[in-house]
Amino acid sequence: MNAGPERPQNPVDGELRRRAKDIMESRMSGEIDQMMRHFHDDVIVYYRCTKEGLFTPGRLIGKLDFRENIRRTDVDYEPREAELLDILVEGEKTAVRWRSIWRHRGTALIFTMDMAHFLRWKNGVVVEMYEFLDHHAVAGSGVVRMVSFEDMLTPRPPGLDRAEIERRAKELVSFPSNGPDVALIRKLCSPDIMCEFVGDRSRISYAGRHVGVDALINIVRTIATDFEQFTCAMSELIVDGGSVAGRRSVDWRHRGTGSSGRVDLAEFVRFEDGLIVELIEFRDSVTLLEMQGEMGPR
Repeated sequence: MNAGPERPQNPVDGELRRRAKDIMESRMSGEIDQMMRHFHDDVIVYYRCTKEGLFTPGRLIGKLDFRENIRRTDVDYEPREAELLDILVEGEKTAVRWRSIWRHRGTALIFTMDMAHFLRWKNGVVVEMYEFLDHHAVAGSGVVRMVSFEDMLTPRPPGLDRAEIERRAKELVSFPSNGPDVALIRKLCSPDIMCEFVGDRSRISYAGRHVGVDALINIVRTIATDFEQFTCAMSELIVDGGSVAGRRSVDWRHRGTGSSGRVDLAEFVRFEDGLIVELIEFRDSVTLLEMQGEMGPR
């Protein structure tokens, strides 16, 4: 088995990582003029995942509308701090995953949000952005697996070339309507895979971090019990060494309510020695709750 690609280290990739990091830091520090320097005047911004009680869902066209949405957000919410978790770069595409803390100015309540952005660049500025965010579910005791600083500096090789990484990542999320292929999940994933489903645990029971392939299988089975999947379309895939970030859309029908809808999802997957060792998933939880009959339509 070949060692597979390491994360590319070239000046263009490094500059896009720096700019993506600057967007996050400028947003949280309130330096909006600095942040907006990275966006095209006609940028299109797509909002995905929950915005209930926090942000306005949908699509924004143009830097002026984007900036106004940020201004309205900051009227009610004070950005406090943020932690950058990952940046993937491939060509002119970037995926960023981070965690942010906000304080509601009226109630002083603190919200911790997991966030992901998919950025498409052209001539050094962002022309299209997809945003995913949801409430962070705190892991229970025994769930967090520590990663050493040495492992961060020298990650283990993926053990696969790019084409095989892409094939396996797509295969993992494209299971048939009658339920998951358990044998395939065991074949593709490490026995001690770390999986995380972003969201509010009080509303999505399996939200949070879980350890082990059996835990992943049980969660996927639970989802398949509640929802029948008809189609799965991959919208974007970024492969950076052994790390993968992808966006996809699925057509689901809730088996209890009979309600159908299209749900947008984003996954961050990491390979080591030919196996998937980490899977983090964002989903449009507002649409899921609507389909489950737990909230009215927007």
